[in-house]
Amino acid sequence: MIKLKTILTELDSEYRGLHRAPDNDGYNAPLHSASSSIYPDDIYSNKAVQYYGDRATSYSDQETISIIQKTRDKPEIPIKIYRAVPKTVKEDSPINPGDWVTINKRYAIQHGESTLHGKYNILTKTVPAKHLYTDGNSIHEWGYDPS
Repeated sequence: MIKLKTILTELDSEYRGLHRAPDNDGYNAPLHSASSSIYPDDIYSNKAVQYYGDRATSYSDQETISIIQKTRDKPEIPIKIYRAVPKTVKEDSPINPGDWVTINKRYAIQHGESTLHGKYNILTKTVPAKHLYTDGNSIHEWGYDPS
């Protein structure tokens, strides 16, 4: 049993990345309350794109900010999440707790094109806003934690 768990962990880590996704550890903020501990209240203002956008992906900054703003104080609102994974991962594979995800499909595509060199699939899932966490690193990148 331990050997199988080790193999599964190794397979999963092949595309998970080296840094850990934010989770419900008490330090990160959930999507529905992004200003609770990470962002100031201006994340909900008309200046949010200017202050927190990536600029390199400016086409999707406004879309992501709109999603963040529409979820404010709505922990149960359903949000479609996306994850670009290597082509070797089947499209019907699950998005797992602890995975990095995005709330913006265009950002997932851009990630697949650049980081995965165009050899990717996009996984999708609809989850409540309260299951997504940020550490403030990027408005586009969230950790999936349904705990």
